[in-house]
Amino acid sequence: MNKAMQQGFTLIELMIVVAIVGILAAVAVPAYQDYTVKAKLTDAVAISDPGRTALAIACSDASLASGMTNTSFNLPATITSNNVSGVAVAGASSVSGTVTITMNAIGSAIASGSTIIYTGTCSGSGMRWAVTGSGVADKYLPKT
Repeated sequence: MNKAMQQGFTLIELMIVVAIVGILAAVAVPAYQDYTVKAKLTDAVAISDPGRTALAIACSDASLASGMTNTSFNLPATITSNNVSGVAVAGASSVSGTVTITMNAIGSAIASGSTIIYTGTCSGSGMRWAVTGSGVADKYLPKT
C-alpha cells in the first residue's frame, strides 16, 4: 500500500492566505499614506522653526511690534523647501505674532496653497502657541 504524500497547498488554504493578505493591505495602505503626509509636514514645521524662535525672542525682549515681517526678524524674505512654498513671519501687535506656512501640494491630502498658521501670544512664561490650518485636515496639523 503506497500512500502518496500530499504535495502543495489545497485551494482553501490558498484562499485563506489571500484573504488575510487582502485584509492587511486594506488596513496598511491608508495608514502608510497618512504616515507619509505627516512626514512631509514635518519639513514644514522644521523650516518654520527659525520664525517661531524669532517671534519668541522678540516677545521676551519686548521688541515685538505690529507690522514686523521676515526681514524685521533677520530672516530671509523667502523661505521655501520641497513641500513649502513660503513661510511668512509677522508681528500682529506688541504681544502676538504669526508664522504662516504655505504648502505645496502633497498628494491628494493637501492642496497647493493650503496653510498652517502658528499664532503666538506673549505670556509671563514665554510664547504660547496655537495651531490652525486652512486646507489641512486636523489629523495632519502639528501639535503645539
